[in-house]
Amino acid sequence: MKINKLPSEIFNRIAAGEVVESPASIVKELAENAIDAGATEISVSVRGGGIDKISITDNGSGIEFEDMPTAFMPHATSKIKDIDDLDTISTLGFRGEALPSIAAVADVTMVSRTRECDIGGKIVYENGRLKAHDECGAGYGTTVTVENLFKNIPARKKFLNKPSREETKIFTLIEHLVLANPDIVFKYDSETKHFASPGEGLESAVFSVYGNNVLTNTAKAELDEPPIKVSGFTCLPTFTKPSKNYQNIIINGRYVESADIQYAVYSVYAPYLMKRQYPLFVLHITMPFDMVDVNVHPGKMQVKFADTVKIKSVVARAVKNAITPVLTDAKKLNDVDFKIEERQDFGRSHNIMQSFLSTVSDPIFEKRSSEIPTYTDNIPDFIGRNENSDVGATVATVLRDNKYSDIFTSVADFSDTAAFVPIECEYVGKLFNTYLVLEQGDKCYFIDQHAAHEKILYDKLLRDYEKKRLQTQPLMIPFVFDVSAADAESIIENIELFEDCGFGISPFGEYTFTLSYLPYECAGIDMQAFVADLLLLINSREKSPMVLKERLMQAACKAAVKGEIDDLDKSEIDALLSEMTAQNITLFCPHGRPIAVCFSKKEIEKWFKRIV
Repeated sequence: MKINKLPSEIFNRIAAGEVVESPASIVKELAENAIDAGATEISVSVRGGGIDKISITDNGSGIEFEDMPTAFMPHATSKIKDIDDLDTISTLGFRGEALPSIAAVADVTMVSRTRECDIGGKIVYENGRLKAHDECGAGYGTTVTVENLFKNIPARKKFLNKPSREETKIFTLIEHLVLANPDIVFKYDSETKHFASPGEGLESAVFSVYGNNVLTNTAKAELDEPPIKVSGFTCLPTFTKPSKNYQNIIINGRYVESADIQYAVYSVYAPYLMKRQYPLFVLHITMPFDMVDVNVHPGKMQVKFADTVKIKSVVARAVKNAITPVLTDAKKLNDVDFKIEERQDFGRSHNIMQSFLSTVSDPIFEKRSSEIPTYTDNIPDFIGRNENSDVGATVATVLRDNKYSDIFTSVADFSDTAAFVPIECEYVGKLFNTYLVLEQGDKCYFIDQHAAHEKILYDKLLRDYEKKRLQTQPLMIPFVFDVSAADAESIIENIELFEDCGFGISPFGEYTFTLSYLPYECAGIDMQAFVADLLLLINSREKSPMVLKERLMQAACKAAVKGEIDDLDKSEIDALLSEMTAQNITLFCPHGRPIAVCFSKKEIEKWFKRIV
């Protein structure tokens, strides 16, 4: 087998596959080069979402004329000299792959001048080949212009998102750079956006990215435990967000991702967080360079720590110290909010049930066929749930013993939905204000009232949508919510789909939206829970309209019943069972959980060893 040495154009194009993933990755590499060059002002100009043109200008140290061709050679860098330097990397870039990789897939022009030179230089690359290198007039610093990205690689270009989406990714990156480098002035310009940060410290950076509302609802986090120092801002316990997009981690000036640090912060807020809510924070962590490995991936976003436990501990204590002074007041406020939430839930429950009761008198709708998922759990959910307790552990052990394992083999196999008609059963009680207990001959049924109601709402929403008879209900006061730049782009892309599904979502500012109306069946919906699910939905990998529609309906129904249908009286329970019978619903909720389980009298008697 003959070994071939790859020519530079092929090697660079392969390397570009890791370095140049999108226009945003180009902006990242070039902006980090500018930061490493000591720039105090960086301007980024984008056209066509960065696909047509990217231009980045800085006032850094510049590149000498004779070094300009070397800068475009693979693995040429001014950041490291020998292998020992890899253990103490203090710059953002160090691989020497960015410029040759970019030049391999686009047209690149660089103009640069150092402060020691009276004249600058200009170098031009097209399709990875040097086209020109001449002296020219230039200001101090460097300007790199990248045009026609992937023009000769149509297979790569077709995988790019549409320009507006690519631009959103770039702008999100700029926000991260501002938060990571608060003393640098950043300017951004495109066909649709214009932005500038003052470069006057972290407080001004947070203000320029998130606005005054966020800044006034955060506390300063400061903790210096050599060799680790943490500083920044973290939100008050009463001011959280429905996604993790507002969590910013900067280590030694590098914006990174770290699930360990995210969890350390989350652990502090956990007692105060509502479901599907996450803390907002901007944390700068400084530590010795040999305690963190940034050479994990060419993107340099993932890092590894030499002592993860130590770092998590310091971060958690820094955040806890920041919010401790307001915890007492926050607890009082949470107590008030809880009481308000209880009243809202009572009203929401009333609205949900009134909406539901209004459907009971409707004619029996045609049965919707749907595939029933397999349910194979052999142990009833309500037995041995708390295995940490002595009683729970004992019960769970007994139930899992081989001697008794055959007792529970007939749990909830409702493949023939016609075999179970709730209205023919006798209602005998309720468990945990959630599970209805019904008796029919020698069988006992447990029905999850919330899952059943969710399935009824879901089926009705889909029927109305398909028959184009969705009825909407306007909100007296529209629900206002803020999102990140990336989430805003995703919402705008899907506004027509939301409207078709009965949800009136409209822009109310650059990254603010209002929900002004919703389907009648979802009256009383938990708005905060719905928006949290909506953000998860639009960020999912599956983007087809059909799947988004299905999941949107599921999210709406889940939020509608999340407030719990409090203590239904007999007439409401009868109405629920009647509707289950009338709609002949499949006995699994939209998320695949069973709505009902069944046990025979014989099985129950075996639990108590009345029979063997």
